[in-house]
Amino acid sequence: MKDVVQYFSDTGMDYATWSREFNMHFGYWRWGLNPLRREPMLEEMNAQVFSRLGLEELQRDELVLDLGCGLGASLRSLERRWGGRNLLGVTVVPWQVEQATRLGSRVQLASYTDLPFADGSVGAAYALESHCYAPGPDKAAFYRELFRVLKPGGRFVVVDGFTTRSRRSWLFTRLLDEIRRGWAVDCFPHLPAVWSALPEIGFEELRRCDFSWNIAPTALHAPFLSFGFALSRWWAGERLNQVRWNHLRACLLSLAVGMHRGDFSYCLISGRRPR
Repeated sequence: MKDVVQYFSDTGMDYATWSREFNMHFGYWRWGLNPLRREPMLEEMNAQVFSRLGLEELQRDELVLDLGCGLGASLRSLERRWGGRNLLGVTVVPWQVEQATRLGSRVQLASYTDLPFADGSVGAAYALESHCYAPGPDKAAFYRELFRVLKPGGRFVVVDGFTTRSRRSWLFTRLLDEIRRGWAVDCFPHLPAVWSALPEIGFEELRRCDFSWNIAPTALHAPFLSFGFALSRWWAGERLNQVRWNHLRACLLSLAVGMHRGDFSYCLISGRRPR
């Protein structure tokens, strides 16, 4: 937990280079979007999540949670699209609470594996590239707590990078370890383990979509942007601490991991708690 808090406290403002709205995730390319324009693709990823939350089934005052909300960019996007909703983000990083609040998002300091909400009190919830920070390859602690707080019939959406094989090459393992350390991730979710855990916990109507090709354009942005950012900081005479250097190295290596299509996939998983 300490490493996660330090990582996001040290690197948070660097995300302005990636997204003017502080969207801390990859973008979704679809036909009609310019693959050279990153922000519309980042917003499209938000839209892909929102379209699967079943918001039209909810009362306007029912609580919608962003689990691991960062600086609240997705919350602000959701407010623009579905105004007047009861939206709340949770994060374990005090600095993110402060900055997200300043930017206009409603955010609370809490862990998504120990949420301060009553059983069945949440209408819908999503986690966009954040549940990878939960413990264990099956992320069972995250999903059990999600199941507890969702109301009967409440929907969830998770988007993240997943490992897909138990046996991995030496190169892929080394790359993944470098990225895991650089982004302060304990372990990436393992898709077969997650997919087996979800029905055991009690979720139904499970769906998964592989977005690996859809995020390819923004993934290609990452190494060039990271190199340019490091060069600009060097030119300005700024010395980056080890956490920020590790983050930049992980961004540079992320494209190489994504190219191991048999070992790694970027997926959306959705489902609901039974009525």
